[in-house]
Amino acid sequence: MNINNNLRELLLETGLTEAETMVYLELLKNPPSQAYDLVKNTKLAKSTVYRAIDTLEHLKMIERKGKTLRALSLKSLVANLKTKERKFNHLAYKIKQIAPFLHTPAEDIDSIEQLYTLDQLHEAYMFMAELPYNTNLDFGDFEAFIPKIGGIPIALKFRDERVRHANHKAICTTFGPNTATFCTKESEKKFKNNVNLLNIDFKNKWMIFSDNSDYVMYNDCEDEDNVSSLLVKSKPLADIQRLQFQNFSRMIGN
Repeated sequence: MNINNNLRELLLETGLTEAETMVYLELLKNPPSQAYDLVKNTKLAKSTVYRAIDTLEHLKMIERKGKTLRALSLKSLVANLKTKERKFNHLAYKIKQIAPFLHTPAEDIDSIEQLYTLDQLHEAYMFMAELPYNTNLDFGDFEAFIPKIGGIPIALKFRDERVRHANHKAICTTFGPNTATFCTKESEKKFKNNVNLLNIDFKNKWMIFSDNSDYVMYNDCEDEDNVSSLLVKSKPLADIQRLQFQNFSRMIGN
């Protein structure tokens, strides 16, 4: 396959129409050209050629100077494809995140909110610290969650807010310097921290809930480009998390 045929197939795979591909290839072959030349050489309808020109110009694949048209490099198309890839990866991740809840009866979920920007994550994280409850319950991979949300300072802020009105119990499935910061005797005494370790595979997931609030914050750090949280208000789902936490507590003899 020669390079032009190869390029034609690649351009079609990007989502360009047959007409847009033909116009771009024709401009590569015969620069510069006018719309009239493109109509004559491609044998496409005049309206089709003009629509193709508008699209290619919008994608910054061609430039127009007066009536003259010239093909540009494919850098802009590549950048556009990367943006689309990020967008669709992001969309796929949002669908994946919410999919497990689709079998939950609608009446069991009071509200559900998907969070992706750092500001949204911070706001929801602090919201979970400020809710009225007696004991905050955390479970999962705290070590992975903290760097993705902005580091130790945001976790300390969460702790400072929570300690005003509640105790804290956590079961961590990984351990490292971030987790160690909250496992000291001073932290246990001053900030009512009770942090335990459980050696099970729960990597990149961190859940925040409490003993008597119906909010659960599900945090997922598996995809570094799509760190996300799901803030759900649901008594049945919160009850499930509390029950699981009790079971895990028994496993570690608490």
